[in-house]
Amino acid sequence: MDVKPDVSFQERASINNGLRALSRERGCVGGSTQMSRVIIVAAGADWHTLRGLERRLLQLFPREGDTQAAISARLRQVSVLRHGLVKQVCKVRNPDSGKTVWFYRLVPARRDGGV
Repeated sequence: MDVKPDVSFQERASINNGLRALSRERGCVGGSTQMSRVIIVAAGADWHTLRGLERRLLQLFPREGDTQAAISARLRQVSVLRHGLVKQVCKVRNPDSGKTVWFYRLVPARRDGGV
């Protein structure tokens, strides 16, 4: 079982407010491209594994079949300038298996140019 990183209420609210502001500025993202689909499922306060993102994409876009390798590639291509988002990565050691689990999320870039 994966041990997801905790997200505080304050952090969640801040990220959600930033995403709403970004959506107002840049318009809504449609699911017509693989990049837009990955942004739709990965943006937000919750952390996701590649497997979890693949599962969510399959639920929301059942005809597309985006793979973990493709999702990983799209996450690497996320750009602050183009998308207004920053990829965050968190490694967590699973106490049951001893394996390291990687989690990802896309959050809005800070307004002052920082991340």
